[in-house]
Amino acid sequence: MRMHHRYVEKRVSEGEAAAAELGFELETDTIRTALAYERGQFPREALKGIVILNVVVLLAIAVNHGACTPGGTFEPTPTTDCHWAQSGWLTPVWEMDVAVPLLYLFHWVHVATLGETMPRCSKPIYPLLNVLTLSATVARPGTRYTEAIKLSRQVSHLGVTLRELAQHAAADFGKRRALRAALAAHLNRVDAAFLEAADQLAGDREASAKKLAELATVATNNIAAGHFTAVLPPGALAEDAPLEPDRLDGRRLATACLWAAAILTASFLALSPFGAPVELLVPVALVGFPVLVYTLLAFRYGLSEATRLTRSIGGFFSASPPV
Repeated sequence: MRMHHRYVEKRVSEGEAAAAELGFELETDTIRTALAYERGQFPREALKGIVILNVVVLLAIAVNHGACTPGGTFEPTPTTDCHWAQSGWLTPVWEMDVAVPLLYLFHWVHVATLGETMPRCSKPIYPLLNVLTLSATVARPGTRYTEAIKLSRQVSHLGVTLRELAQHAAADFGKRRALRAALAAHLNRVDAAFLEAADQLAGDREASAKKLAELATVATNNIAAGHFTAVLPPGALAEDAPLEPDRLDGRRLATACLWAAAILTASFLALSPFGAPVELLVPVALVGFPVLVYTLLAFRYGLSEATRLTRSIGGFFSASPPV
């Protein structure tokens, strides 16, 4: 815990100094609370690892016993290693249960020295602090352009962390579809705002670095406070690029066709063990596929939209232009 908090204090102090240099205010107390040591992670992760390894070891022992039993499903060969079959079932399991926690403990000490033992929704804070400290370096007069390249690369890596935040926050708050979609859409716009500011580094390093530092400060404060659906204010977010009507229709049709094909395939795989003849399944598939596509579109977008989209499919395969 001391190693973890020592690392956190180092990173927060660096971020606080960078924000103060550029005239921004970093809420350090809130950030320290968000990065506090998570006590329950070690026993949970250790127990999970032990259970998985025990299952794998027991499966390997069972296969080894079968391969070393004459007359069974696996017939032993001269090169078969029957060491486990002769030593018993519990010996390798007991050895693994002693060795794995010790190895995991050394790994956990290393993780603690890097300050990673924290709630998973707080993980974007470290990359944002990296952007903040690098922005303060780039904003200084006379800084080499190679520092701006490092900052641009660091901004490019934010997207993965923000997408993971959307998944973790949606899972922690109940795995609701609407919440997951709202989080993903908002954090994609946050990532786009950082990328837009980083694109200006090649033209005006100082102004772009100050803009990135401002975005990183605001995002760090909001994530530390738990405002996952308001990481950046609306005025700082990038605009959503609207999809072209043709591309939007294609996406809807492709989604409905894939779901219809998956449903029909699963249904036929379930019916084939009961002896359903192919002469019956093929005509049912030819008739059921367009009906199922139309039903899925009507359920999602309404009857009028489903009719328009299915007519466009027919127009595509006919000589007349699509309706």
